[in-house]
Amino acid sequence: MPASPRVRRRSALALTAALALGFAVVPAGAASAAVSTSCTGTTQAAVQKRILTDVNAARKAGGKKALTLSSAMSKVAVTWSGKQAAANRMSHNPKYSSQIPSGWTRAGENVAFGYAPSKVTPAWMKSAGHRANILGSYNRIGIGVACSSKGLPFYTQVFGYYPS
Repeated sequence: MPASPRVRRRSALALTAALALGFAVVPAGAASAAVSTSCTGTTQAAVQKRILTDVNAARKAGGKKALTLSSAMSKVAVTWSGKQAAANRMSHNPKYSSQIPSGWTRAGENVAFGYAPSKVTPAWMKSAGHRANILGSYNRIGIGVACSSKGLPFYTQVFGYYPS
């Protein structure tokens, strides 16, 4: 015997609630894995490597030590890039400093959108504030990119100085 419309409606509501709850409690790592990088033509790891190489080249030219890529900080950057891409709007993460691993004494953030991975660091270097972060007194970096539904890449860098 088929279920009544009332029972089907309750079942549908229960399923919708279960799905919504499931999405709300997805750990950051799992959410990061779902972020699309298709608009960059490459993977998250390849974009991170490219940006890290470019940032460290700029730091070397400026007489600064290389930054180390932090996977924990990159999770924060990837997650924020995903939020920007979902909103199709660039913005700074007001909570990045509480989301990166504790123990830092200095922290900073850069965001950008619309650039190819090979062009985003040169663009940041043309901006005084972004350049200051790239050349700043930091020793770790997190890097993330995510593609919007319009095919635009949104980038995030988070910086931290962690004393030895």
